[in-house]
Amino acid sequence: MLDKLRRHAEGWGIKIAFAIIIIVFVFYFGMGNFSEHKEPVLAYVGGEAISANEFQKAYEEAVTAMRRQNPGASAESLNTPEFKQAVLSQLVNTKLVLVAAKKMGITVSPAELRSIISSVPAFQGANGAFDAGVYKNMLAQNHITPARFEAELKSNQIIQKLQGYTALASMVGEPEAKGLFQWAREDVRIDTITFPIKTYADQVKPSDAQLNAYYEQHKGLFKQPARVRLAYLPISVSDLAAAQKVSDDDVKQQYEASADTYKHPEQIHARHILLLVPPSATQAVVDKTLAQAKDIQAQLKKGASFQTLAQKYSQDPGSAHKGGELPWFAQGSMVKPFEDAALALKPGQISAPVRTQYGWHIIQLEGTRPAGMVPLDEAAPEIRKRLAEERAGEKISEILDKSMDQIAAGVKLDKIAQGLGLQVKQSDMLDTRQVQSLFGLKKEAADTLFALADGACAQTPLAMEPARGYLLAQKIQGMPESELPLDKVKDKVIAGVKRDEGRKMAVAKAKAVLAELQNPASQEKAISNYKPDFKTSAPLDRQSAIAQFGGNPQLLQDVFAAADKSWLKQPYELADAVLLARLNERIPAPEDLWQQEKGAWLGQGAAAFRQELFDAMLKNLRATTKIEIVRKDLLN
Repeated sequence: MLDKLRRHAEGWGIKIAFAIIIIVFVFYFGMGNFSEHKEPVLAYVGGEAISANEFQKAYEEAVTAMRRQNPGASAESLNTPEFKQAVLSQLVNTKLVLVAAKKMGITVSPAELRSIISSVPAFQGANGAFDAGVYKNMLAQNHITPARFEAELKSNQIIQKLQGYTALASMVGEPEAKGLFQWAREDVRIDTITFPIKTYADQVKPSDAQLNAYYEQHKGLFKQPARVRLAYLPISVSDLAAAQKVSDDDVKQQYEASADTYKHPEQIHARHILLLVPPSATQAVVDKTLAQAKDIQAQLKKGASFQTLAQKYSQDPGSAHKGGELPWFAQGSMVKPFEDAALALKPGQISAPVRTQYGWHIIQLEGTRPAGMVPLDEAAPEIRKRLAEERAGEKISEILDKSMDQIAAGVKLDKIAQGLGLQVKQSDMLDTRQVQSLFGLKKEAADTLFALADGACAQTPLAMEPARGYLLAQKIQGMPESELPLDKVKDKVIAGVKRDEGRKMAVAKAKAVLAELQNPASQEKAISNYKPDFKTSAPLDRQSAIAQFGGNPQLLQDVFAAADKSWLKQPYELADAVLLARLNERIPAPEDLWQQEKGAWLGQGAAAFRQELFDAMLKNLRATTKIEIVRKDLLN
């Protein structure tokens, strides 16, 4: 059994590198990503299509998830064929499993689904019972519709059932669990010699023939996308709310009717500057960020404005733009290290850097207030805004129906806007992605605008997400997709040739140096010649190694599997460099840590065995199902 687990562990080299993807795709996206079957098609799984659009959506969500897990991950490291192949692989796996489950008759009933949703605390009201309004609002905040959420939850439950059926007899003893612990908790130091691609690219002098060849080979990259210019009228609750009249008496009545809402315990008011540090960060990263926090603290001691420095340095997206200001909060509502530091301050005082699970914080206490009620004048703006939005929400359907009738009758947008007290706006020339981004439209809605004749209006209101309202739009002018001539994109073509040729030169140089390193007679001289590019890493576990070398999973797999300290037998390509690598030191997992974590790893070992059985089923499904990738270019 231990051998099986170890073999399985080695097979996890790539899986752990993309662990977040596996979680996201197998247990989140589910069937929802297989609901669109539109051209162009990227791949077929047993005759069923995975569209390029759904792959692109999955890829973008995977990039977002990976950056959330590893904030330091660069765009280049996530734009590799290996990363894209991992995304596609998980889409294929999900499709295979769901099809298999269907054949086996595994399903989830509506009653099961309702029970699961009702048990989620985030969907429950103040009385602890499921609240449909809370449910819909929570999904809207996360940019997902109830239909999509329920379809994906159903797929998730089906997959979990199938996993359970494949592993009813999984048992793992202490030796096997300890073997898995030792594998996962082992650290390594890595020696590398780096050959930066830019160094070699700068030496390349592209010829006209190379430029022409590159341009012809990559013409698809040098297209001016189809664009449109729009006249548009956004109709949203927030826009209409501005025109609603809410009197002081209305506000006072609402305040008195909701008095319990405005009661509060003892509270404090603070600002903070947050410098993010991932939980998996190396000590070097932690120390470097702490040094930056201390530098900011020194500026504050010299009289710099806390608000100004928060706007400049803080990485908290919710408060940085407000000068680091946080809402009033009561004891127990913040993570403990932050709260303890804030409570120890007097108004106006500034803390030393404080470490939490999010990173390093510098805190300034603004003030405190005893338990009581939020004063009417402080609560009034929020009440006024909410009442105005409620009234606007009641009117929006009526307004949209009337506007559509007017459009059908040929009434111009500016006339409709005038009747609503709003103003028609006009866009620049926009491509599809810009239209989606500017208005929060789904691709299908954006495509509707591009399909209009010049001068025509969309015959239906287009939903702007998330919960932003609706768009009435007229296409003023459209321009079709066109190829850009070489002279218009020459700088990009030159950069592309230099990058490609520079990478080839870096690989060739790395291979030549590797030959010297593998020869005992020339090894020391080779290391000496490349001393500026020779580095030894800090101790790295598998997770921190992903953050540092995640662009090439094969490198991680080979280093952790290395039998000795010889230079590995091939160069490894990353986004911006080519590396030679060797194992410098293998640091075994501490024995005392095993005693602390034994119980968790016994459970983890059972989970690993269940996963092994599940993977065996996936392997069989892959072997017996025709999987065809028809657009390999989309994975480059």
